Amino acid sequence: MKYRARFVLKWFATALYVGGALMTLPIQASAGAAEPQPMLVAQGVTQANPATYAAEPVPSVTPSGLSPDRETSGQRLTIESTSLESLLLEKGVITQQDWIRLKAEEERRIFEQSAELQMAGNPRWYERIRITGYMQFKYNMGATDRRFDLPLNDSFGDQQGNEFYARRLRLVFQGQVSERVAFFTQFALEGTQQQLANNEIIDAYSDFYLTKDKVNRIRWGLHRVPNSFDTYRSSTNRQEMDRHESIQSGAPGERDLGIAYYWSPKIAQERFSQLAAYHNGPGDYGVFGIMVYNGQSRSRLELNKDKHIGAKLAYPFQFPNGRLLEAGVLGYHGVFAVQGASQPTVASAARCISPLTSEGGCDIKDQRVTAYVWTPPQPWGLLAEFTVGRGPKRNGQTNFIEESQIIGGYVQGYYTWRYSDVGMLTPYVRYGEYYGGFKSLNGAPDGQSRTWNLGLVWEPDTHWRFTADWVFKDGLNSTLVVNQAQDAFDASQLRLQAQWFWN
Repeated sequence: MKYRARFVLKWFATALYVGGALMTLPIQASAGAAEPQPMLVAQGVTQANPATYAAEPVPSVTPSGLSPDRETSGQRLTIESTSLESLLLEKGVITQQDWIRLKAEEERRIFEQSAELQMAGNPRWYERIRITGYMQFKYNMGATDRRFDLPLNDSFGDQQGNEFYARRLRLVFQGQVSERVAFFTQFALEGTQQQLANNEIIDAYSDFYLTKDKVNRIRWGLHRVPNSFDTYRSSTNRQEMDRHESIQSGAPGERDLGIAYYWSPKIAQERFSQLAAYHNGPGDYGVFGIMVYNGQSRSRLELNKDKHIGAKLAYPFQFPNGRLLEAGVLGYHGVFAVQGASQPTVASAARCISPLTSEGGCDIKDQRVTAYVWTPPQPWGLLAEFTVGRGPKRNGQTNFIEESQIIGGYVQGYYTWRYSDVGMLTPYVRYGEYYGGFKSLNGAPDGQSRTWNLGLVWEPDTHWRFTADWVFKDGLNSTLVVNQAQDAFDASQLRLQAQWFWN
């Protein structure tokens, strides 16, 4: 585990090479039939942004929900061609690419007809509010080593193999209460084993649009922070089970209390919506965004008065051959208060290098910069993220929590085969490395690791998804013991997950 700086250069170069190769490939239908099918099927679901209902096409569409970047819908959109377009395609007068372009132009025209105006203008309050949700049901095989650890993702499943359990059970209330005001609230009902009583608020925020064209908006409340591309994606968007630890460690829980400003020009709104509706994109979080937030992560008290400041700059591109690509950079700066540490003079498994604050936290500088590139499966796809920065990490020799260098990232490739109008099969492979601490865990243990994920996602229906993921990890167990280095392991685990959605 001594790759360090070479890791970023090596995998960044790999991602650029593969991404460049994908740009040159023609976009072809990936359905099993030999003849091109006059149909586009939107993949998966999209991230919460309940106020952007306008982006979802209305005519000739079987909608899965009013919002194109909703958190939990789970359906895909099926756009059926008109009889004229179908006839032209069938006779060979136009190509599949011409058909896609015609449908895109039709959606662009429809885009200006704001669907949310109908919702916001309805006098019945219950028709201005939607209720959605989803459930993830899991079964994990026993790991090949009892020290195997995925503490930022699904620690219960890692430690309790060969058990059925509810990974997530969520209930969402969202609505467009006026032309410029929308809200989104999500509750977590899952708990440990069969005790479905978590009762945690996951999201609770409101959007206010400063302009009618929705180019400028302000969001406040409990919502996602600018940490990485995958931080913005809901677990219903991701086909893979988990975010990689190099990214997840920057914003565990993905959310925090704060206020944000987002700027999205109209063309970017359309492309973000297209990526969200058809390719499991996170939705519209702006070409530019800036947020001020507590910095202690979701559902945690602020243990110092320092505020984190985060920003993002990203853009969705569309190439002449129809290939979509989103690229961007994000960063944040603040001071994180690590919990579970003792005073410097007290012998323990984790000692603060400076005196604890009055709230009992160990304050350490916390800052990162993350760059990403994502091109969705058309039918081939690529996602790569890389992060560098400084943050808290326990020193295994001295037990002191120190400010340490952070470096890591991952590269993921995948392919989507559409074997029917709604059925999809997506294999994926991901490799990532991380060298840094887990700030959100007691004592900020060292989280260095190298991880492979081999997965297969089957979506036979727009409301159901089955994922099999085989994870291989060479890393350190997060359990801390006084005057001892963390246990190392090299193990694997097979995990199975069924997910269904309602809306």
